[in-house]
Amino acid sequence: MDDHSNILIFSKDNDQGAIIQDNLKAAGYDSQVFDQETTAYESFLSGHFNFCILDNNLAVKETRTFVAMMKSSEKIIPVIFLCDHPTREDISLLFSFHADDVIRKPLDFEILLARMKAIQKRYHPEERKETKIYIFGKFRFNIQKQLLSIEDKTTKLTTKEADLLTFLCQHANQTIDRMQALQVIWKSDNYFNARSMDVYITKLRKLLQDDPTIRIVNIHGKGYKLSTYYDDDD
Repeated sequence: MDDHSNILIFSKDNDQGAIIQDNLKAAGYDSQVFDQETTAYESFLSGHFNFCILDNNLAVKETRTFVAMMKSSEKIIPVIFLCDHPTREDISLLFSFHADDVIRKPLDFEILLARMKAIQKRYHPEERKETKIYIFGKFRFNIQKQLLSIEDKTTKLTTKEADLLTFLCQHANQTIDRMQALQVIWKSDNYFNARSMDVYITKLRKLLQDDPTIRIVNIHGKGYKLSTYYDDDD
């Protein structure tokens, strides 16, 4: 992350929010703390935030609405959720809300900073070296712009969606090993990342439904395969 990073911290626990802000300040990052959903969302829209740390409280309806609105806006920023002893159901719920990462509390700030840097690096378009365009079936996928198009419909993919679809396209009509995909895209094959990949595979399948010739197939005990009538070599 660069020296001008501005981080939105959302926490209903004022003490926790202050601790996170103090540690980020010590690491050289600017941040603002919010404990009200409406104020946080208004500031998100009008401000120049490039990261969000959310002290998880999705049991509150207003918080769920705030997160959903933020992630569906045109201003795409990564979000890390902080959780106390999350269950499998909690993890699934968080990734359904487009979490980029989930970190257990009590919080280790060195781990938080390391994960923030890794995630933000993937979000910087200027750091993307590939300018390749894949054409498969009726789809056209621009890697650099993260745009998936079919006929007159264009969808802006999240960074994780684009990374995963790129990996599938690179190995079109071939079985990709699940563990390999996790290592390449998530840098780790732990449980949380595996759950995250499952969520993103489901999202991509929904996006690809517009062309019935294109499928992401489960290969039992191995991984996935992007099955297409077109084997693009570009």
